Amino acid sequence: MTDFERITDLRDRMKANVETGILPFWRTCLTDEKNGGFYGRVRGDLTPDPDSPKSAVLNCRLLWTFSRSYALYQKEEDRGLADRAFSYIRDHFWDRIYGGIYWMLTCRGEISEPEKRTYSQAFLIYAMSEYYRVFGNEEALKMALETFRLVNANMKWDNGGYRDSAARDWQKDGWVNVWVKNRTGAAKLLNSNMHLFEGILNLAETVRDKRIDRVLREELEFLLDTAVDVNWGHLKAGMSENGKRLDGEINYGHDCECSYLLTRAARWLKDDALIKRADETALMLLGHVEMEGFDRAEGGLFYIRDGYTGKENRAKIWWVQAEGITAFFNAYQMTGEKRYLNCAIAIWNYTEKFIVNYDTGDWNSIGGCGTGDPKYEKDVLALQNIFTNGEKAGKGKCPYHNARACFEMMERADQVLRRKDYE
Repeated sequence: MTDFERITDLRDRMKANVETGILPFWRTCLTDEKNGGFYGRVRGDLTPDPDSPKSAVLNCRLLWTFSRSYALYQKEEDRGLADRAFSYIRDHFWDRIYGGIYWMLTCRGEISEPEKRTYSQAFLIYAMSEYYRVFGNEEALKMALETFRLVNANMKWDNGGYRDSAARDWQKDGWVNVWVKNRTGAAKLLNSNMHLFEGILNLAETVRDKRIDRVLREELEFLLDTAVDVNWGHLKAGMSENGKRLDGEINYGHDCECSYLLTRAARWLKDDALIKRADETALMLLGHVEMEGFDRAEGGLFYIRDGYTGKENRAKIWWVQAEGITAFFNAYQMTGEKRYLNCAIAIWNYTEKFIVNYDTGDWNSIGGCGTGDPKYEKDVLALQNIFTNGEKAGKGKCPYHNARACFEMMERADQVLRRKDYE
């Protein structure tokens, strides 16, 4: 096959998957008619867990997905689901006293975990700016801008980056800072900073405000100057207040995801020096991911490794594959080098074979182990308390990563295929 044919094939297969597998599942299985909004968890047999708490992150990711899907397909069903997600977030998650959103609610919509985690505020900004962009809802824009203001007023460090968590009233609280994604209590957590960066970028592209662009530039420079560990060729996971690495975590999915966000933000800012730095950093990160985390035998990306001990988990997590496809195709767009296209296609081939769920829709949390290597099975079992193929939806299992990867590839492939050298 020519590269034109390979890119067309990749686009068409991923387009078919989002249209026939991913979106149909999320449109039909989560609506909570008794308590409003969406269920907090759906089991592997597609039955909802009506007593499961409701997560701000899941609800915001649903809002983004249905908004983006409506923009692409103009389905009234998606509009209705986006409206439902917006209304529930506004009426239940939004803190009418202090602003921003709570971390967790009970199944009945009562406040259970009122903390202000940067991670959830990031997705509020991301989703509300998308909802405004697609539907023109001024209330959504107001919520996004108010959260942007509060995060920058209360969570930003003077030397770059953002604090990870605060109490409900936005005051610093060391105990709140320690949670499942920040077991070290890091002052600066990559996961939160990266997703806030993503939310700010979406807001900047939506409202075109120089003040937002300035903050976007500052966070881009923080990621490039501090979060990137040039000695290891990877991102730092947990950082101290002065940016020192606190652990040995190397997360291949985060390296991939951040790589294309860096290049997109630099291009939005139209700064040639930043574009050069972002491009070089993205290719450096992906070079190490390809060398260390890419499975050349089966395709797909491994999950995680400790840079100090060398201990690794070679299980293949759904969201890591999704981000890997976009990241490597972005590198191909930047360079034209076939090795990056080969990686993107190989990751999708693995995903399509081992992770896409053809029986119940959407994707499994963890891929199969085609080689039968017992080490893979051990690695999968080690993650069962975090990721489980028995859970179809939950506070961490959302449509955002895989739907976005498909949406990205539909757009990116068309951009490449329209180039003159492919005519």
